[in-house]
Amino acid sequence: MSNYTKETLLIGPGAGEKSGTHLVTKVHASQLNNEFSVMEGIMKPRSLLTPHTHQREDQVVVVLTGALEFEVGGEDGERFRAPAGSYVLKPRGIEHSFWNDTDEDVRYIELSSGAGFQGFIDDSSEHGTIEAARRAEDVFDIDWGYERIPKMMAKYRLTNIAGVEMPWEQLQKFSPADLLSTVQEKLKGAIG
Repeated sequence: MSNYTKETLLIGPGAGEKSGTHLVTKVHASQLNNEFSVMEGIMKPRSLLTPHTHQREDQVVVVLTGALEFEVGGEDGERFRAPAGSYVLKPRGIEHSFWNDTDEDVRYIELSSGAGFQGFIDDSSEHGTIEAARRAEDVFDIDWGYERIPKMMAKYRLTNIAGVEMPWEQLQKFSPADLLSTVQEKLKGAIG
């Protein structure tokens, strides 16, 4: 226990490492033998977390304030509302997404097994969220359901994608399909 001090054991309110996403790392996986990480997020009003699947990590979300809508198991999976105080399991290999369909910020904790998701978060801090997401499948075994974004945003009246800073006011004149097509073209250009 001699290697530990109050400074290495206590993470105070407001402490943590800001990432390139909307998450703040509270406990880095490297601090716990790469067994798990703890992050805190603020889901802005009308925001969607893009549907995705982690092949290596199991995760749990703890809703601290407000309520989030979850979809676990893809479009035909389970959909439910998780109010403050809820714990939501997101098993590896199962597509999941969640969103804030309210006009208030929602705070939550993200617990992830292993160090893979932590690696994605670190990569987003170093290279930006878009670049990290582009590489996620090959590097971190995270598969994205980008094609579902326009339909989900329209269906649930969402206006933002969590963790992606965009000039949304300027983009409102475009349909979701036009936006997705533009993003796909930009990614194709970036890839090669």
